[in-house]
Amino acid sequence: MAPRFQRRRTYGVSKTSNCPFCGKIAIATTKEGLNVCRNHKGSKLEVIKCTCKSWLEQKVGKFGPYFHCINCGNINFAKAMEMKSMMLEKDFRKEDKKDSSQYSRSVNSYKRKKVIEITTDDWEYFN
Repeated sequence: MAPRFQRRRTYGVSKTSNCPFCGKIAIATTKEGLNVCRNHKGSKLEVIKCTCKSWLEQKVGKFGPYFHCINCGNINFAKAMEMKSMMLEKDFRKEDKKDSSQYSRSVNSYKRKKVIEITTDDWEYFN
């Protein structure tokens, strides 16, 4: 059996970047060097907090956009986007806790109501 023909490997040709705002294929760049779709060409990325509670500064380098934290150092763009989504989830949880606190008040007031147990020894209820 003859060896099969192996395809030549080409690196970097199939890489596509997605828009951080909507997820579409990025075909333009902003003034900050961020790859975005044509609809978000004039948009700015909102400020992101690191897990250490300090602010991230957006930078662009040889390998694309990244973020810099004063405490943690350089952070990958994908990790920073995960931090952004975690920050949004925390905000939603806080809002849910506010809503659930009103619900818990009504449940607690329901639990405080006096419960009367009737047994067979209570002759008043079985006449």
